[in-house]
Amino acid sequence: MSESNSIIIKDLTLRYGKGPVTQIEQIPADEVLSEPVVWLAGHISGRLPENSKFEFIHAPKGRKTIVRPLPVDRGRFASTIELLNGTNEVTFRITDSDDKVLSQKCFTLYYKSAFREWNETVFIAFILALIIRSLVLQAFWIPTGSMEPTLLGEKRDPFTNKLERSGDRILVNKFAYLADFTLDGRLPFLPKVWFKLPKRGDIIVFKYPDKEVANPPRDFIKRVIGLPGDSVKIIDGVTFINGNPLQEPYIAQPPWQDYETAVPNDSLFVMGDNRNNSADSRTWGMMPLANLKGQAIFLYWPLKSGPLLRAGPIRSYEHQPIPGSDGKISQNPNGSAPAEESR
Repeated sequence: MSESNSIIIKDLTLRYGKGPVTQIEQIPADEVLSEPVVWLAGHISGRLPENSKFEFIHAPKGRKTIVRPLPVDRGRFASTIELLNGTNEVTFRITDSDDKVLSQKCFTLYYKSAFREWNETVFIAFILALIIRSLVLQAFWIPTGSMEPTLLGEKRDPFTNKLERSGDRILVNKFAYLADFTLDGRLPFLPKVWFKLPKRGDIIVFKYPDKEVANPPRDFIKRVIGLPGDSVKIIDGVTFINGNPLQEPYIAQPPWQDYETAVPNDSLFVMGDNRNNSADSRTWGMMPLANLKGQAIFLYWPLKSGPLLRAGPIRSYEHQPIPGSDGKISQNPNGSAPAEESR
C-alpha cells in the first residue's frame, strides 16, 4: 500500500445482509461471508488533485478483474459489490494524472454461497459415509436360512412365492479385527492393519472365496469353528476340534454327514448354524483370512417377532479354550452387500 501525506483513504466500513455496519479492520481475516451483495463505504481526507482518478477494483480469484471509477461526494464514497465464491481481492485506489498511486486500501473478502456450502456438506457426508461403511460399520441383509435359528432369512410361501417373512437386518463391525485402508479393495495400494483374529464362536462376514474370479463378489455370513492350525472332525453329529468335542447350543440340528479337515495357517473353518442347510467350509473349503470383512454385532430389524423382542446385540458364543488351538496368524494376511447370507 502506498499513501500520500495529504490524501488518505480511511474509515472503510462494510455491511452485508441485515448485519450492522462494521469497520473492515475489525473483520477477522478468515471470516467467510454468507451474503453475496456487500455495501462498502469510506472517507477521503485531503483534496483530490485535478485529473486524478479514484477507482474501485474487484478481483475475484480465478475470474476477470473489474475496475470502475467511484464518485466522491464531500470526501465520502460508497459502493456495492457482488462477491463470487471463494477469495475476492478488493482495492480502493487514488492515482494522479501520471497514474502514480497517491493512496490505496487493499483487503480480502471470502464468500461461500449456500449452494456451495450444501454441495460441500453433501460431498463431505458422502466421503464420511464411504469411510464409515468401508472401515467401521456396514449394514447387511440375511436372505437365506443358513444361520437359523440365530439369524433368520427370508421365508416365502412354497406355492405362491409370497414373502411371509423378511430377512434379518444386521450391522457388522468392520473394525473388529482389522482396519481395511484399501476400502474394500478400492485402494489396493493401501494396507490392511490387523488387530486380532476372530475367536471361535464369533459370527463373521466375509467375501465368498469364489474360484471363478469373473463372478460378481458375494458376502457370506457364518460362525467361526476352526482357527488356524486346528484339526476339525465331525463324527455322528458332534464337532471335534483337535480331538475335543465342541458344545454348540446355537445350532438348529446336528450335522448328519461326517467330515474331517485341517485348517491352514492363513484361513478359518466356518459353518452356518443351520448345519444341514448351509453351504460353508464343508462345501467350498476354507475361508481365507484375507477375505474377512468384520463381525456381526447388532440385529436392528425386525424389532420383534410376535411378542418377543429380537432387535439387540448379536453375541458370540464363548467357547472354552481348546488345547492345541493357538489361533495365531503365521504371516500377515494381506488381501485385497447381498450375501448368500448377508446383503
